[in-house]
Amino acid sequence: GSAIKPLAVYPPALDNGYTTGTVIDDAPVTFGTYSPRNYDRKFSGLVTVREAIQRSLNVVAVKIVQDIGVERSYEYLQKFGITTLDKTNDKNLPALALGGMTKGLKPLELAAAYNVFPNKGVYIKPISFTKVYDRYGNVLLDNTPEKHRVISEQVAYLMVDIMKGVVKGGTGGNAALANMPVAGKTGTTSEQKDAWFVGYTPYYTAAVWIGHDMPKKMSFTG
Repeated sequence: GSAIKPLAVYPPALDNGYTTGTVIDDAPVTFGTYSPRNYDRKFSGLVTVREAIQRSLNVVAVKIVQDIGVERSYEYLQKFGITTLDKTNDKNLPALALGGMTKGLKPLELAAAYNVFPNKGVYIKPISFTKVYDRYGNVLLDNTPEKHRVISEQVAYLMVDIMKGVVKGGTGGNAALANMPVAGKTGTTSEQKDAWFVGYTPYYTAAVWIGHDMPKKMSFTG
């Protein structure tokens, strides 16, 4: 769902000429036979990139990926550590802009990808242990995590700032904490079969997925 937008859409856009104040027309558009729609089936007209992320506007996300190119969007997902990509079926606008991946995404990989933002643009591959010692204190295994830069520190800062707005006044309001800043992004897949929230505080980054082992529509209330 839309949890993919902060990875495949907006960082490559901010790296390639867009700003948080860039204005895009949230209006009906068709690419071939594909006509993206927003969650509420409405259009908002001229909106900024910041507002589009906060309100999770699908049409704007698709327009941006069309502009920057599906290849560039796909490459960013790879740099963010996403390994479930299908080269044959996932290089298209709906998959990259709105999260319609053939094999889906793993919560652990999403958490690691989002951790790039509070970590100033650097990706750290998740590990389950750091060191193993024998009873004499000798190091048997030293598991140093893989690290590489995905985006600039400046773009990471902007993404953190924008996603604070998602929690303060956007779709992620239920994730707000009373005495701590929270940033993140919601995601809902087609027919409400999956619900996501991926976010971070100054201390932790986490990904939460809600759904069924055999996908079926869920009912959301409140």
